[in-house]
Parts: sequence; structure tokens; C-alpha cells
Amino acid sequence: MIVERMAADLGITPQFIHHFARGASHAYKSYPLRKRGGGSRTIEHPSKQLKALQRWFLHYVIELLPVHPVAMAYRKNVTILDNARVHSNSKFLLRMDCENFFPSITEDDLIRYILYHPDLFTGWDPSDVQVFCKIVCRGGRLTIGAPTSPALSNVICFDMDATLVDLCSKRTVNYTRYADDLFFSTSTPNILKVLEAEVTQVVEGPNLPIGLKINSSKTRHSSRRGARRATGIVLGSDGKPYIGRSLKRRIRSLIHKVDSLTPKARRSLAGLVPMHQGLIRTFSTA
Repeated sequence: MIVERMAADLGITPQFIHHFARGASHAYKSYPLRKRGGGSRTIEHPSKQLKALQRWFLHYVIELLPVHPVAMAYRKNVTILDNARVHSNSKFLLRMDCENFFPSITEDDLIRYILYHPDLFTGWDPSDVQVFCKIVCRGGRLTIGAPTSPALSNVICFDMDATLVDLCSKRTVNYTRYADDLFFSTSTPNILKVLEAEVTQVVEGPNLPIGLKINSSKTRHSSRRGARRATGIVLGSDGKPYIGRSLKRRIRSLIHKVDSLTPKARRSLAGLVPMHQGLIRTFSTA
């Protein structure tokens, strides 16, 4: 049913979509992208045809699926400042990182999600599920570069987020997730040290997505005695969030060359200047 609807909307045949989906993993170009903190990550950029099918699924399927309120990334009208505000009044902060986040979310996770939530996929048959998974995954995994991966990651992490919220509510701990970064804060000493092991058990446990792992080398504990940062925002000792020097320099650099930025880069810049509504309006246009 969903494939027939897609075909009608895009002016192509269902047979073409089924045929294209079988070879979709080959419709990418891969290239390395440097990380700001050093090293690189592989970007897998879909072809124009594949991206058109992915964007259709994004608009008509994925964006209609529930996302937990604690998921702060990849959501309209939610910024890094909103994430930081949740933790700004707490004395202690724990940041944990999920290793290889997008590629850890697999086709099997998507299939399980669809099976667990049949009410969200009314009218889908097995061939619809197969086409969906082949179009949004490469080699059975989400990729860095597909427009569907960010929103799908939030959808698939719903149960994990809900479990972590329940765990934290019993200990008066605040929790948010910004993509692969998990943030926990409290004003009660020593709780976060104990919580760290419990969070690892939840993330690496039976919740979807099944294959997530904590990168312990990136786990950070901080308090008001030192510098606390959440998604680039400095959490001041006065309980207020501030833009740090490095982020401020980055924003100034982007503003200086705003005329040469792509529409996507302008939208990204708009998310970095949420405290100035005039700038948001200016940089969102394109």
C-alpha cells in the first residue's frame, strides 16, 4: 500500500521502486569528513533518485512517528540551548556517548519497531516493510548522510529514552539526549557515579536499538567547581546557560560568510543563534 502511494505521488511505477530498493545500497558516494575535534567520519551521500525516495519516506512516514520529548536533536524549533537549559540549575553533570550511533541502528531494529507498533503502519505488507528498510538503510544500517537517518534515530530510541527517564525520575535526575550524547544532571552528590553503570546497562540492554554501545572513553563527570558544558553551551555557576568562547567564535565566523552559505548551512546557523530572534529569521530564509 505505501509503495503504491509513493509511486503515485512521485509519478513512477511500484515496479521501479521495488527494483530500485533491491540495489539501493549501491546508490551512494562515500567520502571522509574531518571532525572539529580531530579525526574523520565517513559520509555516505545518496544519489538524487535515492534521496528523493528517502525524503518522501521522511515527510510522509518518519516525521509522523512519535519521538520522546527528551530527544533534543533533529527536531524543529528545539535547539542546543533548550538542551542546556534542562541541566543549567543542577550542580553535577554527566555526559555519556553512544559509539558509532547511526550505523549501530540496523534494519533489524526497524523491522522490530514496525512489528511492535502495527497501529503506526496500518496497511503495510511485508513488501512495504522491505522497501522501506532497503531505502533508508545501506548494508542493513543507518548511514551518516541519508536525510532519513537523524529522524529515524530519534524514533527508534523512543523506548530507550523512556526507560532512562523512568530510571532518572526515581533519583531526581534530569535526562536529555542530543543525538548520540546522553546528558544527566542533579544537585545531589554521588548519584551520577552510581547512575553511570545503570545507564550503560539500559543502553546496551534489550531496548531498541539493540546494538548500541557506550563509548566509555568519552564519559565525563563535571560540577560547578569546574567547567560544565552541554552541546557546546557553558552551564554557569549562576544556573544560567552561556555560549562558550569556541562556539561564539564559530558563530561569528559563520555570520561573516553567511552570503556564501548553502541553505542547509544557514538553517544550521539559525539553530546556533537561538537567543537572537532577528538572526533566526534572517538566517532561516533561503
